[in-house]
Amino acid sequence: MGAIKANKYTSEELILSQFGRAMAHPARAKMLRLLCENKSFRNTDMSNVLKMSVTAVHNHIRMLKEADLVHLEYAHHQYHITLNRENYHFCKSLIG
Repeated sequence: MGAIKANKYTSEELILSQFGRAMAHPARAKMLRLLCENKSFRNTDMSNVLKMSVTAVHNHIRMLKEADLVHLEYAHHQYHITLNRENYHFCKSLIG
């Protein structure tokens, strides 16, 4: 996010802005949908399901992580991705 004056915006507005940035690509929207439907994914499985490189999946997951929409649990040469359901539902409630 660029230089903003945080005191000019409510915490909800800032969170919604991060959510909007995270949702700015259809692959990330699909990742969130898949995580809503399933308990978790390994990054390699997400790569196979989406037919994307592991690197591309990693970059998209990083954006979701920055918006605090996912949790990551690191293992040897991979990681497990789970949805941060509380923040996801909070963001959904902000948009109606």
